[in-house]
Amino acid sequence: MTNAVNKVVSPQNAVLGHWNGSAITACTTRAPTATALLAAANISVALAAEANVDQKISKITVKASSSSFTAPTASQLVQVWIWDGTTAYLFDEIQIDLVTPSTTVKAFSTEKLYDDLVLPKTHALYMSTSITTTASTTALTAHIHGASM
Repeated sequence: MTNAVNKVVSPQNAVLGHWNGSAITACTTRAPTATALLAAANISVALAAEANVDQKISKITVKASSSSFTAPTASQLVQVWIWDGTTAYLFDEIQIDLVTPSTTVKAFSTEKLYDDLVLPKTHALYMSTSITTTASTTALTAHIHGASM
């Protein structure tokens, strides 16, 4: 049996976004937030809008990233927001657990898989956290994996 090419072939380019949650103030809302209020609500861009193509998001990885090798993460939520050009809407929350790393215990890491999350062109992904983080203790980073469509 031979492999056949799909009847519809659409090339995809890799998409990789990053969010730096290493020294940010807690977000205290879950309400839809207008663009002008995003910074004041401590909601920051994680994957910028793409003006020409939709972006399919397959996974978000959140990792402890403290400048101290043995600092524990803090229990918290990382919020994922979808921004439509005028307003950001809370889409998902990722639970972060307390883990105390060492030279033999890995730091906290988790990933959230998505099989049908498509950001229309001109939409963006924003993120926030439910507690204030510091670079030397409770810092986090997130990585958004996907492909342009």
